[in-house]
Amino acid sequence: MVKVLVLLILIQGLALSQTVIRAHEGAVRAIDIEGSLLVTAGDDGFIRVWNIKNMKQILKIKSHRGKVLSVAINRRGFIVSSGDDGIIRVWRLPQGKLFKILRGHEEFVRTLTFSKYGRLMASADDLWEIIVWDALSWKKIRKLTGHTGWIYALAFSPKGNLLASASKDNTVRVWDLDRGTVKVLEGHKDYVYAVAFSPKGSLLVSAGNDQRIIVWRVRDGKLLYSFRAHDGSIYALDYSPDGTFVASGGYDRKVKIWSTSDWRPVGVFTGHRGLITALRFSDDGSVLVSGDTEGYIRIWKLR
Repeated sequence: MVKVLVLLILIQGLALSQTVIRAHEGAVRAIDIEGSLLVTAGDDGFIRVWNIKNMKQILKIKSHRGKVLSVAINRRGFIVSSGDDGIIRVWRLPQGKLFKILRGHEEFVRTLTFSKYGRLMASADDLWEIIVWDALSWKKIRKLTGHTGWIYALAFSPKGNLLASASKDNTVRVWDLDRGTVKVLEGHKDYVYAVAFSPKGSLLVSAGNDQRIIVWRVRDGKLLYSFRAHDGSIYALDYSPDGTFVASGGYDRKVKIWSTSDWRPVGVFTGHRGLITALRFSDDGSVLVSGDTEGYIRIWKLR
């Protein structure tokens, strides 16, 4: 059952309204947003599609027999999902009908993502392999190897020519899809769970088990900043669309907002009872959605 609670609160000078929804039975594993559509996925095997303006549920799709580990939506009206069955399923909006099944992975597919304009899709598995797909023909373009541990997160650069990956091997890799080259970014002391490009593509942020956020310069892979951000592992990161903020969340059940001008916190949002597993800003930056291991999502309407 979906439970909704709306609160109006003031946190560290930031006025916002907060909507709390029990979205899944079991943990929320992934969140994505495209326009007015919010997509969530969880351990209950379901994908749910919501209207982010009024938080009404539009679709409920039973997508995988086991857990849904990742979900992504593009502007062409497709949703992709992956899980512990090693299969990627493609769903067509608005009805949410199964459009295609993609095979190529032989283990859990923990993460997948679309490029900005939805023409490419990337997926990664527990056998340390990344597959880049043509999201028009749904054919494989290439396979990327080099990590030596599970891959937890993927992110395309705004232009779609670069793909960042975060891994259990403590590294971030930035793959140049045009040139066929890769940069290995070393700076984390433990598993890396999250990566996000800045809107202009010049910076990359990463975070993980070492409780730190690291800011990298993309063109040469230089480590610019590294700071302890949470009391515990960080599982989720996202850049605001205007590039002025980064949101982070994880083990300590707090959502933190960081100013990208000086990398100091400007907001700390509390209320989650479970570990924070996913974060996403809306396309206009007016909304931040967070999900946790108790099955709840919180929709923070920033004012």
